Amino acid sequence: MLVSPIADVSALAWSHTTVSDLPPGLSRLAPPSGPGAAGTPARPASEHPALLGSGFATTLRFPGSGRWWHAQTSGSTVHWLWGSAADVLQFGTLRTRLPLGNPVVALRFTDATDASAEQGDPQGVMGQDPVMLAGNPVTVMQLRLFALVPGAPGMDTLSVLRYLAAAFDAEGLTFGTPTWQAFVATMAGLTAPLRVLEPGGSPATGRSIAVAGGAPVTLTAAHLGDAVAALGMTRAGLTGATLDVSAGASPIASADGAAHPDGRVPVTAATSTISVASVEDWLSPQQSAALSRFTRGNTVLPFVDGVATYADLFAQVNRAVTAGAEGSFYVTGYSLQHDVVLGPAAAGTRRRVVDVATDMAAAGGEARFLALEMLQLNPGWVRDVQTAAQVTAILLAQAGLVATALQPDDTLNKISFLLHAEFLAGLVFYGSTDPEGLLEKLFELNKGAIQALGAIAGVEAHLDPVDAEVGDNPRAVTTGALASVVLGATRKFSVFHQKIQVVRTDEGVHAYCGGIDLNADRLQTPGHGSRSPFHDVHARVDGPATAELVKTFAERWQHVAGTALRLEAPGALDGLPTGGSDVVQVARTYYRPLAGSGRGLPYAPAGESTILETMLAAIGRARRYLYLEDQYLTPPPAFADALVAAAAHVSGPLIIAIPASPDQPFGMPRRQALIDDLRAAWGDRVKVGILRRKFSHTSTSRESSSGRLWLAAPVTTGANVIEVAPPERVPATPFWLTVDGEVMRATHRVAGFTSPTSVRLDVERWEDTRLFDAASGTPRAEHKVRAAVSGGSFPSIYVHAKMLLVDDAFAAIGSANSNRRGYYSDGECNVFAMREQVADGDNWIRDLRIALWAEHLGLAPEYAAVALRDPAAGLALFDRKFTVGSRFTTFEAQPYATELALSAEFTDKTSALTSLLWDATFIAAIGVEIAGAQSDDLFATFIDPSSRLEAP
Repeated sequence: MLVSPIADVSALAWSHTTVSDLPPGLSRLAPPSGPGAAGTPARPASEHPALLGSGFATTLRFPGSGRWWHAQTSGSTVHWLWGSAADVLQFGTLRTRLPLGNPVVALRFTDATDASAEQGDPQGVMGQDPVMLAGNPVTVMQLRLFALVPGAPGMDTLSVLRYLAAAFDAEGLTFGTPTWQAFVATMAGLTAPLRVLEPGGSPATGRSIAVAGGAPVTLTAAHLGDAVAALGMTRAGLTGATLDVSAGASPIASADGAAHPDGRVPVTAATSTISVASVEDWLSPQQSAALSRFTRGNTVLPFVDGVATYADLFAQVNRAVTAGAEGSFYVTGYSLQHDVVLGPAAAGTRRRVVDVATDMAAAGGEARFLALEMLQLNPGWVRDVQTAAQVTAILLAQAGLVATALQPDDTLNKISFLLHAEFLAGLVFYGSTDPEGLLEKLFELNKGAIQALGAIAGVEAHLDPVDAEVGDNPRAVTTGALASVVLGATRKFSVFHQKIQVVRTDEGVHAYCGGIDLNADRLQTPGHGSRSPFHDVHARVDGPATAELVKTFAERWQHVAGTALRLEAPGALDGLPTGGSDVVQVARTYYRPLAGSGRGLPYAPAGESTILETMLAAIGRARRYLYLEDQYLTPPPAFADALVAAAAHVSGPLIIAIPASPDQPFGMPRRQALIDDLRAAWGDRVKVGILRRKFSHTSTSRESSSGRLWLAAPVTTGANVIEVAPPERVPATPFWLTVDGEVMRATHRVAGFTSPTSVRLDVERWEDTRLFDAASGTPRAEHKVRAAVSGGSFPSIYVHAKMLLVDDAFAAIGSANSNRRGYYSDGECNVFAMREQVADGDNWIRDLRIALWAEHLGLAPEYAAVALRDPAAGLALFDRKFTVGSRFTTFEAQPYATELALSAEFTDKTSALTSLLWDATFIAAIGVEIAGAQSDDLFATFIDPSSRLEAP
């Protein structure tokens, strides 16, 4: 099988080299080298700093089997031969044997032959012996060996060769003389470098290292991370010593598959790389005196979507009920549904919060619930229906209860949001004798749950308001007719948004944190088969950080309820497990009040912005990739600037998933401006996408044939009006339709056309549909009468997650959205995690990224485990059209309306009732007001408020 390519390797020696002449085939495979100088784009992949074997040999021989590729690079005497291990050996099982996927081995050599005929695209060179190029035998003058593994940029050549040898041993491949194993063994005996790497795999620079007991030295860019070179020692002299890479800070470090939390790494003959980071570089100082900057010894278990979250949570909750007086269940959320079944329940198990609370209290356990109180209205604020409608419109916007991306966010649609909201409000309040009571029913969504839970003997439950006022927001604009009306009703617009659950069972205490509330709409799987798809991420934390989440709940509880919790009692949290391998920071956002106002949270009187500061630190340390999921993506300048600046120091991609229909009025221009800036800085390395499911019909159990249509008249390529039948099956516009493979969007029924047998529709076609991006769709075609027509939608998956992954070494999971509310104003809680093994070994952060990308790209997990292991190598998969299986679709492909039911229902109701219940002159007056500068003021004051935490 694979014979050693060199008969005599005694003259080889390891050396540092920057490869600047990789041929196209290899440069596509090699991970980029990392950042360029500050403010410049990352260097291209063809300048990959690698450690290559170099020396002299007389003949280069390959076996007759296998497939190798050849390409000539710059200069007539420099050539590359390379092939993947699986290709060379033609062993299918080898692909699963290789621990790092499918390594590529390349040999760079020089010779005296002018092989100019070999320039251009790589050509297959089947196993001649000796190797023939351009019809001439090659005499090798110099040989260098280069091995790389997609997905493991920190793995040096020798490590790859060892992995290959182990895989060959597992297959019993010992053919030939000399064998590949002998070749690797000889290479292993040479003086090899010892590389110290950042979490993203780039050589560490500026880090102090020392042999234990010796003087420290600083790694410079010239060392390419090689401790041997930096220390001026031989490899033999370093073997057996302990290398201190802690740099005087709290390190996470990994070598030889083991974590070294103290940063003191024993060096063996096999040690080739040490991955290391200082925790303080990634996790910002804690702004709460009650919380630690970070704790070690934790175990973080992430969950994708609600079904998985609830399965684990309720398994623990049911144990807590059986624990009797030892059991505890604490919940705080933005919204809380007490009487819905959250997942399938086996006999004797509880999947409703009310059942858990009832049985826990009866058993002597402790059930405590906090939920957001939205309304804090000034007494007697209602003057008339118009006032109630205006205030309701702003509150709808502030609470995010009406989707604003039903249509493009141009000026008309900026107007339309509040007009729609005001119309709905006017419709609700028309004829009402108790507007304030009615408003409470609309907005205090948690009141019913809190009252029902609080009525259970032994259970306590409270609504919890944030007392921040408009005066605490330095960006607020309080002038203007609409603002004055709203501010006459309420001056408080911040909310508690944390989603924390704590469970004590007979086995210990578990805490949960993330984006998932205890709501029926979160009951989702990664398949997202529901009528309203909803994507989120949550996490369970076991270990010392559990106490930090308990403390976060307890601070709020004491402020509102004034009673102590059992888990606050001395010794209640003793015995938390400390054997986990995750470093965790529990971080919060709390508003900072106006100085001298007398306001402020007693447990955070100066506010907290630890979430933002740690996010900025992690983005600044990124070297390999950034992956962000966010509900809004309208961040303040500090966050936006960090993402833009990261293009200069991150070698791989920036991937962002956002919802197609966010519930943030006037946010789309701000989001688009950020995306434009990111694309200018990152080029084609940034992918910003929405998530779409495949086309689905509009039918329900009551309308089994809705959308099943046919053409009542032929359609030409230039037509923008079509006629369909029968009328009773035509859905309310707008809706999507397909005709013989062409996708169109029906926007309106043609006014004035009446027929008992058909309906005429105005349709958008081709680039006007924005089906694939801002200017493309399926090509126009002619269609014959009676052609089948399917009406329906492309349901978007609502991205509710608030998550950041960096270099497979850092994870942020929590409640804070990327906007001013999330970082300066609302009450938020995030869990930040790093691993003691950095990004090496069994890595849940890498596995979470791969699982999420596989879900979004529509890839089988088995394929994704290989194809997506390298975040840069999988970048092209994000460009696949959603019509061939990918859910990830470029942001510009969002249609004017993707949620058919909501849009159609609203259109029908408003068109039928506007003339009856609304004053057109009032609508026009409000429209003029909003069309001016008021949209910016409304956004800053009500929709996305800041606090005094934000620098002016």
